Amino acid sequence: MLAHQAKVATTLWAFLALSSLCFGAPADDVSLKALYDAHRWFELRDAVARGGAPLFYQGAVACAFNDLRRCAKKLAIVVKSQPKSDEALQAHRLLTYAYLRQGKYGKALSQADALLALRPGDADVKGDRPLLAMLSEFPEQEVAHRQFTTLKMQEAGLPIAINGVRATYWFDTGANVSAISEKEAKRYGLRVLAAPVKIGDVTGTEFDSRVAVADEVLIGSIRLKHVAFLVLSDKQPPFDQSPPGEGGLIGLPVLLALHRFTWGADKKFEISPKSSNKTVSHTDLCFDGQHPVAQVQYGGRTLAFTLDTGATNTDLYPPFAETFPDLMRTAAKTDSYKMEGAGGAKTLTAAVLPSLPLRIGGFPVILKPAGILLEFTVENSKFFQGNLGIDLLQQAEKTTFDFRAMTLTLE
Repeated sequence: MLAHQAKVATTLWAFLALSSLCFGAPADDVSLKALYDAHRWFELRDAVARGGAPLFYQGAVACAFNDLRRCAKKLAIVVKSQPKSDEALQAHRLLTYAYLRQGKYGKALSQADALLALRPGDADVKGDRPLLAMLSEFPEQEVAHRQFTTLKMQEAGLPIAINGVRATYWFDTGANVSAISEKEAKRYGLRVLAAPVKIGDVTGTEFDSRVAVADEVLIGSIRLKHVAFLVLSDKQPPFDQSPPGEGGLIGLPVLLALHRFTWGADKKFEISPKSSNKTVSHTDLCFDGQHPVAQVQYGGRTLAFTLDTGATNTDLYPPFAETFPDLMRTAAKTDSYKMEGAGGAKTLTAAVLPSLPLRIGGFPVILKPAGILLEFTVENSKFFQGNLGIDLLQQAEKTTFDFRAMTLTLE
């Protein structure tokens, strides 16, 4: 598979964290509420599919599984019928993330403001609003041309062009927004907005970034307009080590616009606007706010991992340790486990196993060594079993993301 050992985990998480605020629910909705509060989207989807679920949960599932039209329709009814309820507040929060990951900045800001009108002291959204306000000054991201295209992957990622200037950037499903260094922004002649915004990485480290929007991004025959970028300092890892033309990452809003893409050991990267009719074993995908989530199997159980192609290594989170206490008794403990992100390296307490056999959609992979964090880093580390990095995906001959069918396939 494509070598990528030198890349550090560069996940960029703008501070847009899906809150687990509780709200009142009738007794017969308690189980749905418990699944929602625990971010157990796959189980919530299955429960809603059995019928009889309130509109709020139907809309929440539609948001999680990337059905924006149904999500907006269902939640609009909730807001209209109960405009000052806690469910309406949660509906605005879900729609904020659904619109942002699609590059619909103005609509995301409108939903954030509606939430703040209900709860002015909401710390998450108050912190998010400066970024949303800056992005909303620009038109929303738009696909000007899309058709099947094939690219040749390079060591640093995909060949692209921004405002007619060529570059090679890695594709990062863990980045809420695409990112570039200050030097790269100058290469493209981008106007960088002065006000900094706080963002965080996979370790939970916070740092400043600014914002710019490119008029055009070309990826093969795919042409996107009004693509937002976080602009990081040239001294910020990993861009401090990047040569000209490689100091950037392609983030989630762009990857969603590609719909379906496949890469393999032959370094061929194929983009298709249509889902495949081929029947193959796969794992399901969903979204937790801005973060893709995939199903992973271990020990006869199906677990949920955040999905981050910008992370070099897969890490297991504290909930994994809680789920498998017997396994933990065989692991070696350390207080010097190193985790790297765009904010730098962080030393954490972890348990380490020599190896761990996992399956992704039926495809066997080996996590070797397996680091199990014993302390929380980001908010997602409280709800999910781990963060699935590029190391396990590279063990397949071919990997396919399909954001229309919401599937991940390893072959």
